[in-house]
Formats: sequence, structure tokens, C-alpha cells
Amino acid sequence: MYKHVAVPIPADLFVRLATFLQEEGSARNPVVAVSDAIDYWIENASWKREIIPETVGFASRGYTWKYDDRCLFLPHGTEIRMPHKGQYHYAAVEGDEIKYNGQTMTPGALANFIAQGSRNAWLHLWIKRPGDKEWTLADRISPSAKSKAQAVRADRMLDELTQR
Repeated sequence: MYKHVAVPIPADLFVRLATFLQEEGSARNPVVAVSDAIDYWIENASWKREIIPETVGFASRGYTWKYDDRCLFLPHGTEIRMPHKGQYHYAAVEGDEIKYNGQTMTPGALANFIAQGSRNAWLHLWIKRPGDKEWTLADRISPSAKSKAQAVRADRMLDELTQR
């Protein structure tokens, strides 16, 4: 007796598979085709290492960016970019390090290297962590105490103006 487990796959993918089988004139059940595809993947994964993600073992790794009163954890796989002179420069967190063109750098060193001068990395580096849909300026992810105080003052001023 077989035991089954439900594996969620996108409905449109399953429909594409069923449509493909039908258009090819196959009477194969799409559920069986999914099972066969998993078997095929397992058989090929042992000799085709590129289909197995390299992130195994990196789940809890990342770079901790600390400066004064700020602290921002950038998990493995985080992308970093900086616009400069009309083009984007990209770096990434690999394990516990930030890598740019094969070199390990701190966020400050990265911003300064790209700009060929002194830059505040919090105000120039954009971050996209695994799972983020959009790029976010580092300063918005981990604002400084000064930025927080300025925001509180701005909110108070806005409240005063709207109460008049």
C-alpha cells in the first residue's frame, strides 16, 4: 500500500503540465508525471551538482553591519547595490562576508571604493535581502538614533500643524 503526501505546486504549473501531456497525445496522468519528474531529478542530482543549491549550511550565516547605535544583519544571499555615475555596482553577502568583484569588503569600504572617495554607506547602499521584493536604502532599514529623533520631531510638528 502506497502512502501519499500532498506537495503544493503552483496551479498554473500543473495545468501547463496537463495541457502539455494532452497536446502531445499522452494518456499519462499528470500526477504520475510529477512523481516521475521528482524521481528523475533525484537520479540526476548526484552527478549534476549545479542543480542542488549551494546555500545548504548558510541558512544562519550573514554579515552583521554595526556602526555607533546601529546594527543591521544581512543574511547570506543579500544583494547590495550602489548607483554611481549612471550605473549600478553590485555586491553580495556570501557566508559571513560582503564580496565585490571577488574582494571582501565592509559596507563603508565598498561605498568608498565605488565612489573613489568618502561616502556614508548607510546613505548610498541599497539592500535586497532574500525574500525582499524591492531594494531599500540601508538607512531606512536601520535608521540611526539621530534619524529616529528627526522623524519624531517631524511627526510632532505635523501633529501641531494639523491641530490648528
